Amino acid sequence: MARSARVPDAKLAMVNSTVSSRMLETMARVEGFYYADTLTGFKWMANELEALQNQGYFIGLGYEEAIGYMIHDHVLDKDGVTALAVFVQLAARLHAKGQTVGDYLESLYAKYGYYTSANSYFLCPDPVKMDQIFLRIRYGTAEPDIERSEYRRTHTGDVLRYPLTIGGFPVSYIRDLTVGFEMRDVDKQAASLDIAEGECLPQFPVSSSHMITFETRNGGRLTMRTSGTEPKLKYYLEVRNSCNDRTKAAQDLNTMSQAVAAELVHAKEGRL
Repeated sequence: MARSARVPDAKLAMVNSTVSSRMLETMARVEGFYYADTLTGFKWMANELEALQNQGYFIGLGYEEAIGYMIHDHVLDKDGVTALAVFVQLAARLHAKGQTVGDYLESLYAKYGYYTSANSYFLCPDPVKMDQIFLRIRYGTAEPDIERSEYRRTHTGDVLRYPLTIGGFPVSYIRDLTVGFEMRDVDKQAASLDIAEGECLPQFPVSSSHMITFETRNGGRLTMRTSGTEPKLKYYLEVRNSCNDRTKAAQDLNTMSQAVAAELVHAKEGRL
């Protein structure tokens, strides 16, 4: 649609929720269109796209990992009808070239890297236990368990002790929307730091619910959050392999998935 309207790539905007695949982000980096992620929910994506439209951007796509799509600006909300029509149109064009949708997906993996995910949850009806899990991830325990940070926030008086590895993979990024903390290139900085007021603040608003995101140097991304409607600790895990090595991506995904349960949630000990 954007190209038929002769919209420059730099003025095309696409967004997805922060728990969705980062493949769209990689595509934006390669192709040059504008990309942003938002909090979960179509209201956040719609508001972001509307703001971008007011800045002169052409609305391309908004989507969330739970299979919801928003195409162009016909309906600034989840719109399966338009998404179906666009998908059928894509399939028809590919068919005319002797290709299938699967063929096209393979070409995207070859160009942007292979992405594989494992999204799941732990049932935890006890809110006290749920808080304890996230407090342990955020502040550690009295007995050292894994290598952790020592981020002393002078303005709040707390010390953030996040895991510095997940499944043996170095953590490169941390965002905690519960306490309002964000740091990039974690593994390239000292593990012990003093954080002054106004430093390491996230772009997203702070929330009263738990939500922590980690990225690892092997192309992994993990977001853990509490559900707003069910007694669940949800997690969204994705691994990207830039060389399209699916065996390695699957191995890394499995390693990190096991680490979520054993290192972060302590699912066995907590009987989750």
